[in-house]
Amino acid sequence: MIKYLTDLECIQFERLLLLRSKELSLSDQESHLLLLIYTFSSLRKKMITPTLLLQYSSLTPQEMDHVLESLLHKKWISNKNGAICLNNFIKRLLEKEEEVVEEKMNLVDVFEEEFGRPLTPMELESIKEWVQGGYSEEMIYKALKEAVKSNVSSLRYIEGILINWAQNGIKERYIEEKPKERVVPESHYHWWEDE
Repeated sequence: MIKYLTDLECIQFERLLLLRSKELSLSDQESHLLLLIYTFSSLRKKMITPTLLLQYSSLTPQEMDHVLESLLHKKWISNKNGAICLNNFIKRLLEKEEEVVEEKMNLVDVFEEEFGRPLTPMELESIKEWVQGGYSEEMIYKALKEAVKSNVSSLRYIEGILINWAQNGIKERYIEEKPKERVVPESHYHWWEDE
């Protein structure tokens, strides 16, 4: 189906990338380079290299290297004989929803593994409510580990841990924020001296 839609050019993948880049955890620079690579790929350009991309981008060579390394690490691109290739670009743009469901299933798998038995429908519903209630998966994992350390395999005990953490401010109920960076006053900030 994806190939059929692609061949008919029914979907504007450039627009889809721009609209979903935040959801896909792509920075603006990463999205920009992916758009360039996709454009050259659509034009049947055989050798897409960093040098070619530099001609059409305002990034410095150092910035280009950093962004390309990040895209390689995230497996959006690959390097084949010195040329940059997209890795399942279209499929990843369209099928991100399935990965989210798969990640949530992993949480259930971890619970079943730790408890040594399949979860009951009521237990599955409790875990679903925690996630929908705003508890991050990481926080739920940590509460499970805390219960396992205490040799307790009860969801009520884990829920008690989550509620206790939220009430005492030990952990926030939602995903933790990154620490704030030091702000340099504009008058003293020389961006060209950073590197």
